[in-house]
Amino acid sequence: MYTPVGAGARPRATPVVGLDRVRFNAHMHRLFQALVAAALLVAVGPGARAQAGAEVRRTLAVGGLERHYLLYLPAGHQPGRPIPLVLVLHGGGGRPLGMARHTGFSNLAERQGFAVVYPEGLGRRWNDGRGMGASHDDVGFVRALLDTLGRALTLDTNRIYATGISNGATFAYRLACDLPGVFAAIAPVAGALPAALEQHCAGTRPVAVAAFQGTADPLMPYGGGGVARGRGQVLSAVRSAEFWARVNGCNGPPESAPPSDSVTDGTRLRRQRWDGCPGGHDVVLYSIEGGGHTWPGGPPVGWRVGRVSREVNATAAIWDFFAAHPRT
Repeated sequence: MYTPVGAGARPRATPVVGLDRVRFNAHMHRLFQALVAAALLVAVGPGARAQAGAEVRRTLAVGGLERHYLLYLPAGHQPGRPIPLVLVLHGGGGRPLGMARHTGFSNLAERQGFAVVYPEGLGRRWNDGRGMGASHDDVGFVRALLDTLGRALTLDTNRIYATGISNGATFAYRLACDLPGVFAAIAPVAGALPAALEQHCAGTRPVAVAAFQGTADPLMPYGGGGVARGRGQVLSAVRSAEFWARVNGCNGPPESAPPSDSVTDGTRLRRQRWDGCPGGHDVVLYSIEGGGHTWPGGPPVGWRVGRVSREVNATAAIWDFFAAHPRT
């Protein structure tokens, strides 16, 4: 809290009275306002050094709408040095701060030296291409957001990535499709490719994909079809991965690792990997047998959405995948 100059000092022998007191109070008020304004400028100014090590809320005007996001820079970030960027997209009804706490991406970014941005959807939802009546341009928002961050920071444009859960996962698929060449890799969690985008995205550019989905997900069906509560249609988890394997030009069937019995949480992890993809655009599908609509390795979220796998930490696995797949 701001402490006025001289606070705690011995009182003056002759108190300030009358007009002198009015002038003194006005001066202190102006000084206080100036200090507050300076603090706000440091907190929200583009690329401000003082923001490193904290999640800073920012506002961006796009298409006549006020949009919001959180930005986290590691404390050791040096302005001017290229830095990777990870977009982390909340699910339907979620919030950026909740997504930061749920995934722990800011903590990992601090240790690994990358930036994280947590955008906020209008009405806490994303227009992900499922055709549910949403008409706002979220793709345009993300494009403007990346342009804004690119002016404020020195981004490593070969290492820009996107991940998200549920509605954020399906939106990550759409971003890879509608912003070709921008993202080096994406990692959808508990989400699949919207069926309405299958033909639309067929000619997009390759992007590496690591997807996580539970076979017992009660909201986003692992086998594809209708999303819970009539919220559009999606491809199955396997078909979504196969779609990107075709886009990426991967050769042959995927290599499959047998499920592990190393944990006793009611889930088992099964991995399929499409290798031999030109440009290193690999595709990996982590199927969580018995897993629900959850973030693997994340905190428990209640029995209604199913089990959380403890066999893999999705946040760490996603960053390992991203770090191994820069854009080439």
